[in-house]
Amino acid sequence: MKTSLSIAALAVAFQIAFGVSSSAQNDPNFTPPGTEELAAVERANATIDAVYAQLRNKLGPEESKSLQEAQRAWIKWRDAEADLIARLGGAVGGSGMRVDFANAQTKLINQRTEVLKKYLSEASSP
Repeated sequence: MKTSLSIAALAVAFQIAFGVSSSAQNDPNFTPPGTEELAAVERANATIDAVYAQLRNKLGPEESKSLQEAQRAWIKWRDAEADLIARLGGAVGGSGMRVDFANAQTKLINQRTEVLKKYLSEASSP
């Protein structure tokens, strides 16, 4: 399951917010705040997607369905939790919020990836 839909939306927001900014026009090396953090989220998503696919392939139909439902619920929780983490850290909007949100997402995705890896190591083939 692709978990990067919200990341794609964030990338579009970056392009809109910074696509024609004067900073970008004046500095060819300008990168919008949060660009590195967004790249880290993308890398984490690629890893979790790969582990998730391996796990689903190793499970039977009922277990695979349960995993899919759990993952969908986890994605909603991850986004709400990342928002809370960013706000508790003092972010209220703008680039600070984007950076803190992306950092929180990366941390949560990496934690979930470890959980899925554990399931993968314990799963028997269907």
